[in-house]
Amino acid sequence: MIINFLLAGILVSGLLILIFTTFLVWNKPVLIIYIQLGFCYFSRFLVFQIGFPEPLKYFSDYLTMILLLQIILHFNKTKYLNIRKPLLFFILYAAVAVVSTIYNRSNLLFFFWGMRLNFRFFIFFFACVIFLRRTDIDKLLKFQLYLLPVNTVIILFQYFVQGLRFDFLGGLFGNQESCNSELNLYMFLITAVSIVFYTVKKINLPLLIINIGMVSLTAALSELKILYVIIPFVVLIVFIYYFPNVRILRAGLFIALLLIVSFSLLVTIYPHWRVQLSNIDDIILNTAKTEYTHAFSLSRMTAGPYLFQNVLTTPSQKLLGIGFGSAGNFLSFESPFFIRYSMLNYDIFHYAYILAEIGIIGLIAYCLFFMSISYESIRIKRILNLEFDFYCCISFIISLLVLVFIVYHPSMYMDGAFIFYFHLTFPFIIERDLNEGNLILKGTVEN
Repeated sequence: MIINFLLAGILVSGLLILIFTTFLVWNKPVLIIYIQLGFCYFSRFLVFQIGFPEPLKYFSDYLTMILLLQIILHFNKTKYLNIRKPLLFFILYAAVAVVSTIYNRSNLLFFFWGMRLNFRFFIFFFACVIFLRRTDIDKLLKFQLYLLPVNTVIILFQYFVQGLRFDFLGGLFGNQESCNSELNLYMFLITAVSIVFYTVKKINLPLLIINIGMVSLTAALSELKILYVIIPFVVLIVFIYYFPNVRILRAGLFIALLLIVSFSLLVTIYPHWRVQLSNIDDIILNTAKTEYTHAFSLSRMTAGPYLFQNVLTTPSQKLLGIGFGSAGNFLSFESPFFIRYSMLNYDIFHYAYILAEIGIIGLIAYCLFFMSISYESIRIKRILNLEFDFYCCISFIISLLVLVFIVYHPSMYMDGAFIFYFHLTFPFIIERDLNEGNLILKGTVEN
């Protein structure tokens, strides 16, 4: 009896909180976006590190639904936006998901769970494009950088006090298994923003060294091996993007030194990597392997081809997959496909997961969405001067690296991906501000 009263009290309290939150944020989409991003940074830490109730992590779904309603109500604000290409490929992606589900007569519960798992990020992307301004980007980027020392302190606490290692060392993203996948995203974003900021003189060299130093320390302690490949790649992209620029060469020298020190620390803490990561070929080879291996497990590079050749056996399955949401599980309900093939661990590689559910057409549409952002970043860059084109550079880098992350781990459908999608919106927000007259380029005359 007492337990029933307690449960009823919790449900009523939760309902009252949702009603109050709705009243607080209704018709305030910018505030919702701020809350959503803040929630992404802290929710997993609160749930898995502090011990808050696990249903708290679904609060972001509630915020996403409110954002969707705000998009519908304020769709007239899109008149100054040029998002036709990303919108077109999202519509194609969504259409393939629907057609695949209908053709395969898939379970609607799994379909709606697939929508929840994937569409929420696109809703958030379009909400950011419609409602945010350049000043919001600046505030949120500063907030992201301010969190870096906080994350580093938590990492040190988890490592030295709690004794956590490997996939359980996630900093702000908690201490559950695979939490370092989202930590990987955050470290990459910090790296890209810091290098671009230094190149365009938004931060000085000491601050760049401090930021990359904290990233390098985290990479060593949390065994984020992919960063040793991605960070030099980011430096190379920025060098080409701003060629010729001597500042990026100077930055590259110090970053190389930091990575050498970090790598030495990594192989000291985890000695088995000393042999396996002895040269660049071994780094790339081992990066392509999975950390979750057993006798039947697929690797990063073989998961997609194996599914395409041996699991998706009919032409329709190869083209459209087995049905949107049908390759995973809905809370505690596992799909027949997941029960049969989960031993392959295909679900920890995002591209293989997409391929299984909506086939090669769906995977191509998904990738084209990000490639269209790369194209738009370059197009919009051409109409901006150095004062503002760094926003396009950040989005360009991130849109390219998405194609790496969907192969490397499942982070692109984890909650941390909201942060990633936010960084992809910059070119469209800047162009809209320019079209509305809220952004004045040097050399132009304000009417």
